[in-house]
Amino acid sequence: MATETALLALVAILGTMGTVFGPMLLAAQLNKARLVEKREDWKRQDAVAAQAEEAARLLLAANERVARATIKTNTKLDVIHTLVNSNMTAAMQAELDATTREVAMMREVVALNEAAGRTPSQEALAAIEATQNKINELSASLQDRLRQTKVAESQIFIAKEVEEEEEATRGSD
Repeated sequence: MATETALLALVAILGTMGTVFGPMLLAAQLNKARLVEKREDWKRQDAVAAQAEEAARLLLAANERVARATIKTNTKLDVIHTLVNSNMTAAMQAELDATTREVAMMREVVALNEAAGRTPSQEALAAIEATQNKINELSASLQDRLRQTKVAESQIFIAKEVEEEEEATRGSD
């Protein structure tokens, strides 16, 4: 009977230990599994952060390339604009020269008629006045164009200097 009591006491002790240590073992197991999950989550977050960092680096490089291309394009457009303006200015200068010759010839004809004793017609005098007005307008337009051309040329010069500085900076990197 003493053995039975001892055996019964042993079973009671083991049962009590199971109810005490069972939840503790279960909690330890759950904590270990949770730590493994957290480590996997941190590893995934690190990978996502690395991908985001690489994407940002690539985007920055692409933006720099676009900015350089834009500067080059704008510089070329400025050169084209200047060339077109200079061609237009040359055409206006040629028109001014021709109109100046035309009014000189018209005045010469009026002077010859007056020397011959003939009065110039109202149409001829009106044409001379209209032609002189045209000369004045062309002269003013040419002056404006020349000022604009100087401004454009200085802008092109500055843009080229900036581009050369950027290229020198990129070359030294």
